[in-house]
Amino acid sequence: MPADRSYDVSVIIINYNVKYFAEQCIRSVYAATEGLRAELFVVDNNSSDGSIEHLTPLFPEVQFIENDNNLGFGRANNIALERSTGRYLLILNPDTLIREDSLRMMIRYMDEHPEVGAMGPKILTRDGSFDKTSKRGLPTPWVAFCRISGLSVLFPHSKLFGRYDLLYLDSDKPAQVDSLAGSCMMVRSETYDQVGGFDEDFFMYGEDIDWSYRIKLAGWEVHYAPVTEIVHFRGESTRRSTNFDRDKAFYGAMHLFVDKHFRSRYPFLGHKLIDLGIVLASMFARLRQLYRRIGWSFIDWILLWSALAAARMIKWGIDSEWSLRVFFVLSLYATVWMVCVAAFGGYGKRRGQIVPLIWGMGLGFLINSSFTFFFNQFAYSRLVMLLGGGIGGLFIWGWRVILMQLKRSAPWRWFYQRRTLIVGVGEVGLKVLKRLRKDQNAPYFPVGFVDPDELTVGSFVANLPVLGGENELGRLTSQEEIEEIFFAYDKVDYDRVLKVVGLIGKQRRINFKVITPDTAELESGLMPLLSVEYLSPRRFGQSLRKIAALVVKQ
Repeated sequence: MPADRSYDVSVIIINYNVKYFAEQCIRSVYAATEGLRAELFVVDNNSSDGSIEHLTPLFPEVQFIENDNNLGFGRANNIALERSTGRYLLILNPDTLIREDSLRMMIRYMDEHPEVGAMGPKILTRDGSFDKTSKRGLPTPWVAFCRISGLSVLFPHSKLFGRYDLLYLDSDKPAQVDSLAGSCMMVRSETYDQVGGFDEDFFMYGEDIDWSYRIKLAGWEVHYAPVTEIVHFRGESTRRSTNFDRDKAFYGAMHLFVDKHFRSRYPFLGHKLIDLGIVLASMFARLRQLYRRIGWSFIDWILLWSALAAARMIKWGIDSEWSLRVFFVLSLYATVWMVCVAAFGGYGKRRGQIVPLIWGMGLGFLINSSFTFFFNQFAYSRLVMLLGGGIGGLFIWGWRVILMQLKRSAPWRWFYQRRTLIVGVGEVGLKVLKRLRKDQNAPYFPVGFVDPDELTVGSFVANLPVLGGENELGRLTSQEEIEEIFFAYDKVDYDRVLKVVGLIGKQRRINFKVITPDTAELESGLMPLLSVEYLSPRRFGQSLRKIAALVVKQ
């Protein structure tokens, strides 16, 4: 433990494969350190995206710590905590942005409340809405069961079922809580010296809850204090982790916490509730994954089966006999073709390309044809298979082509593309527009520019209208039904961004993304921010209503 606490604050960031987010986060931290004695640690958990090579030359004053493998969140933080010399210790995620006053306001709150061992600010999500992880209750067996089973989602403001997220507490007022989010959590150095760091048995998830609980057990108070706001682009590191089951890690951490702190108090019932909750939550998670993945393959299977049935009627006539065996054999052939298409990547990132479709359909024809030689009970006319496979392949490719064209045209763009504003008409803004126009599969439809200096309002830049100034963003987002905003300043002002995010986020749920001059230089630099989203039921309903309104209007 350091004896000399010479700095006002030590900021610790754990990075894993999010170098561009980490760069923005570090820049926002340094903008917030003016007038403070601060030290900054960045611990890299063996990133494979060149994070150290990218960040080190940009920030020579940062204390970088390189790990040889991914040690997890808690253990990586502990390495930096042992070296820190600040009066206050700030744990901060790399996919966050803080305001210029954030550090000063948090330190002031801690100075004015000596009984507080840890505090957390108000956290906003990427769409400007309140992040419910800002304050949480203690996951006792009942609370954990409600959280895992989904009861807290069904009844979020109930004191009985919603005690994990504490949404019945006013998000704009300070409150004593049980747990804070590890994405932004300030801890007093005396508290750390007494309690110690994170429990390294938690690899990811749960370690912040455990730390908060141990701080309370040591006699300190834990406060949620919305004296400042930060934005958290949640889940970026886990999204870039391979072979990482987020649901399994979360449920496992919950079980570990209950086992550690409540085994003696709830020897049987508690664990049975948690086990039941894990089963229910895992089931719902699998159903969500099924919904996201089954759509394309299900449509393909229906089209293949229909093509085979049509080919059969062409050969033997419409009045030909249908039996259970016929239905089964056609289903078998359609399934074989679909599996072969999947084997060549037809349902992955290449699902819109024709090459995996050709190879998959060709291999499927060879396999289906071999049934004649090895399985007589499944033997069928090769003409039917050839004709059915050809028609089915054209159907599959055809509906993909139609879908891609619809995605690029109005009014059908509402099904897939998000109406987007670009804040900034300088070099960075133009590069963002060029990137969006170049990538036809990007889920963004640029509606117009916003000029922060209001010098070009009413004109066109690169054939895109400049709709207004920055002070009109609230009106423009509502008037133009904006769903996405790109901040593309030539010189990024994070405090300015956060103020806009906080203001608009109270009115509409809009995704915000920040493009720095450095990331705009690299085409791949935009990729972490241009994430393709699947068509949710909510967006599907919105799209239908918009299209219906357009038809009526016309």
